[in-house]
Amino acid sequence: MPPTDLEKTACLETLASVARLKGDPTPREFEAFLAALNTFAPLPLGVTPEGLLHDARPVDHWLPQIQTPEWQQQVYRGACAIARSKGIDPQEEALLHQLRSAFGLSPELAKTLARQPLRANLSGGTINSALAGMAALIGREGEVRRLIFDYALGAAIVGLVPLRGGGSLEIKFLVVLGLILKMIWDIRNLWGRPQGQDLLAIVGNLFGFMAAVVGGFLAWATLVGLGVVVPYAGAFSRAAGFATATWIAGQSTNQFYTSQKRPDPTALGRAFPSLRVVNPPDPSLEPLPTPDQEHQNG
Repeated sequence: MPPTDLEKTACLETLASVARLKGDPTPREFEAFLAALNTFAPLPLGVTPEGLLHDARPVDHWLPQIQTPEWQQQVYRGACAIARSKGIDPQEEALLHQLRSAFGLSPELAKTLARQPLRANLSGGTINSALAGMAALIGREGEVRRLIFDYALGAAIVGLVPLRGGGSLEIKFLVVLGLILKMIWDIRNLWGRPQGQDLLAIVGNLFGFMAAVVGGFLAWATLVGLGVVVPYAGAFSRAAGFATATWIAGQSTNQFYTSQKRPDPTALGRAFPSLRVVNPPDPSLEPLPTPDQEHQNG
């Protein structure tokens, strides 16, 4: 293996050490790990993300092999992105401190690198697009689930608003219906506005909305009945009904937009632009001079 590839492999192994520091990486850590690997594309021959994660050699074995200042900065930037994906804990902070000491990064330079986003170098092709696609899909599923929860919470708040009198229930129904329609629109956009759902998907979505109505009614009736025994439980009946209906409608909509007969490339391109679009170079992300280089130039 050429010396350049050996140093690049050491960079990649260091990033893998950060990703597996607490065991198997979480989906967010794995996505950040792939993004960090993309900054070193193309990878040396025979190097894969799976192989990097299964190499158990400690980071101390790889750090002395990384001597290029630009790659040192790139490794530290990627390590910060991986650690930051789930929040930096003391163990990760200790590893980042080890990287700063090994690379001779000043505190100011380290802070600047930590704030910079990753910039992929995809001129040599994508890195294991199947793994990148899987990580993006898992992340998008979680994003849609959190979106549905937010709308269900909003519907519950509508149910708790203390409006009484004629027409108040109808107004709440209209507001919740508006929230559900906006939720459907947002879910559709998150999946890239896919088309090509078959008849079974359409029928299943209709039954899903019927189930949302029934589920909301059952949740409302349960809290009303419980209020006979438990004081004040009935006050939450409308909130429970609206939240349940919104949650079921959101899950049905999510299932509908992921049930095409065949993949929709246009929709996938809209939903996951980062998997195919290469951003132009950003001058602000160019490697920063190290203290030694500043001293030499000064």
